[in-house]
Amino acid sequence: MAALSAACSASSKPHPTTGKFEECYYDCKPGPRPTQDVKAVTTQGDGVKAPQAKAAGPAGEKAQLLRDAADLLDKAAGAIADGNKNRAEQLFSSAELITGPEILSSIAQLFREGAPPRITTPTKQVAASSPQPKVVGSSEAEDAEDKIAPPKLEGSLTGSIQIDGKPLVGAFGLVTLEPASGKWKPRTPKHRSIEQRMREFSPHLIAIPVGSTIEFPNFDTTFHNVFSISPLGAFDLGIYKAGEAREFTFQKEGIIRLGCNLHANMAAYIAVVAAPAYVVTDNTGHFEFKHMPPGKYKLKAWSERSKAPITQEVTIKVGKTDVSVGVAADAPAGPAPDKFGGKRG
Repeated sequence: MAALSAACSASSKPHPTTGKFEECYYDCKPGPRPTQDVKAVTTQGDGVKAPQAKAAGPAGEKAQLLRDAADLLDKAAGAIADGNKNRAEQLFSSAELITGPEILSSIAQLFREGAPPRITTPTKQVAASSPQPKVVGSSEAEDAEDKIAPPKLEGSLTGSIQIDGKPLVGAFGLVTLEPASGKWKPRTPKHRSIEQRMREFSPHLIAIPVGSTIEFPNFDTTFHNVFSISPLGAFDLGIYKAGEAREFTFQKEGIIRLGCNLHANMAAYIAVVAAPAYVVTDNTGHFEFKHMPPGKYKLKAWSERSKAPITQEVTIKVGKTDVSVGVAADAPAGPAPDKFGGKRG
């Protein structure tokens, strides 16, 4: 599916080894197109006409791109006929990059029915930046960023998330605190970023207040297709190249699992939080709230190995309070499903 390469270069070029257009997909390193003399149609002694060579120059390049798009559409139709909707949508999206979405809009639903809602806003250009941490998200860090003073009377809460009595090792989690009264001021939405870098999402886990927007820049040399089929925030950003980004606003509380429809190994989590206090854990399950008003709270804890959070009551005293929290290890293992819910890997 070298259409992905062709869409971001001056002209369409074949795979450097095989010469086949569609095979340049993930790591596109196009080589020169084989040269061919332009000759008129001639009649041989046996009456058979020699093939007409393809025209050179901009018109010839455009013609080749359109032939490539047509070839991809043929393959996409074949994949639909074979029942492979995910493969068909990838091929269709590749053709769409060549032609532009308007030309193919009348048949787009044929290939996208059953997938999450497609975000069709234009991509925006993004500048290179330093890699982000593995986890991001702390209400207290946000308060410091917004210059909100800590409470005059305060306590701290430290602890760890455990699975079957053992520390949460090699995975990350989230802890939130809600006043037992059930009343608090909603947090201000934020604008954050999840990068696509080295075929990984970074951060791997991010916690944000409800209503926040996340930008998804691509810093790889390969194309990516960020999506989620999570009911609380289903979306499909489509395919876009390095140096581009799209964004999405998350309006409902819950855990959103991210995937890339082109790379099954890529996964990340967005915790959309309504609670006034929250923090992500380190990769051993440890967490800390340093500045909490003393009182009774509803604590919720979740790990990426869990289907849903658990809830328990906790009382924070003036000074230091420590707590141990147990969560289930019941989340499905293996790669996330594709954007149609099909199994991968």
